[in-house]
Amino acid sequence: MNKPKINIIIPTYNAEASIELLTRLLFQELGEFQVTLLFVDDASTDTTPLLIVELAKEYGNVRHHFSQRNQGQQASLHKGLKMIDGDCDYVITMDDDLQNPVETIRPMMEKIQSGYDLVYAIPEISGNIKQPRPSLLRQMGSGLRDRTFDSFMNKPKGIRVSAFRIMTRDLALKTGASEKRFFYLSAEAFQHQVRVANVWYPFVPRHGGRSSYTGKRLAIIYVKLLLTYKLKII
Repeated sequence: MNKPKINIIIPTYNAEASIELLTRLLFQELGEFQVTLLFVDDASTDTTPLLIVELAKEYGNVRHHFSQRNQGQQASLHKGLKMIDGDCDYVITMDDDLQNPVETIRPMMEKIQSGYDLVYAIPEISGNIKQPRPSLLRQMGSGLRDRTFDSFMNKPKGIRVSAFRIMTRDLALKTGASEKRFFYLSAEAFQHQVRVANVWYPFVPRHGGRSSYTGKRLAIIYVKLLLTYKLKII
């Protein structure tokens, strides 16, 4: 039986503190799969691009794209979707900061292989104040995103969305073919008839660096979401 072939899209931005460890953990954890990492760097100003080049030399199954200017995570994801292998079985997207635990990929694989097109992994926040918790901005951003999708997207009721997801190759190809001026992966995926599920994992704090998102940047993203996918005027 052939090993499932997985492409993992990882948008990067100033990820020098985590990218080497993330790469090693992915190849260690997913040894029974055919794994190719697709790094899309969003004009990092640290040594991330140099590290990606070295990782490609070391591991072989690493491809990359370096953007000349900072365009944001969604544009990086769109580029990554255009880089996937046409014969892969599944496509995963995940963050570069080790907040998406690689061991969660196994239950994501099990879930999607049970008949789904798209599976989101969602951090489960403990009520224990001694446990790590996401920043207030991250919580606000997640809440605003969920309300936006509940309001006017074709998201199935009760499903939560995140940047940590696995999808079938067919859905990845359909989503990546979008030619919209403003691209948002989840909104684009929900333009199609999809079977969606969630899996959960314990929240993990960020491994070095800091998020590039600000309150203003998040607000701009959600206004563009409204204009593109609800009002369809841009």
